[in-house]
Amino acid sequence: MDFSWALDFPEVHKICTLFQMIELSNPVKYSYKSLNSYLQDGPQCGLVALTMCSGSPNRETVESLCAYAKRKGYTNNGEIFSVNDMAALSQYYLPQIANVEMFDGDLDSAKVREFLLNGGMALVPYDTNKDNSPGLHRGHKAHWAVISGSILTEDGFFVIARHGKAKNVAIWKLKELAQSNSQLLEFSPDRKLHDVEYKLPEGGISGPMGLNKKCVLISFN
Repeated sequence: MDFSWALDFPEVHKICTLFQMIELSNPVKYSYKSLNSYLQDGPQCGLVALTMCSGSPNRETVESLCAYAKRKGYTNNGEIFSVNDMAALSQYYLPQIANVEMFDGDLDSAKVREFLLNGGMALVPYDTNKDNSPGLHRGHKAHWAVISGSILTEDGFFVIARHGKAKNVAIWKLKELAQSNSQLLEFSPDRKLHDVEYKLPEGGISGPMGLNKKCVLISFN
């Protein structure tokens, strides 16, 4: 296994070697922007993913962004269940040189692949398994990740992600992330039982302003 292509990115090389990801040993093409990690405190996964895009996530920036989101009516506790609201937050928070676009459709598409390989990033909602990988839970385990890298191989397309529940980067098949993103259909019944009021978009998370089959694409001039 030859992961020499990743030597300039220690956090990526670590995952490739640790999990012996032989399928990534000789990529056809790749793109990656290194981001700093930050662990979320409470239901702040979307806000944390967004602050990671700037390269300097910390408690002060997350709390400041959360306060702004509350003032705008996007959230009650830090949660973001609307891609529209996430796009608006991105336009507010990121530098003016950032281009923010909402994407609606299958993530495993030529447009998204090309966008990522050309250095773009994406804020993606998905269902998380216990190991934080993309799962299929109908939206009950909705979580946010920022995609800052992509790897094209002869047999598949992979993305490099960070999120607020782990210090290490994650490497997933785009196909599996897309499948998870396309079944975000309902708010978790378990969360309804908690004595916490969450901010949901009109039509729910599967509606036109929700999360299902949507993400935010971010590029820098």
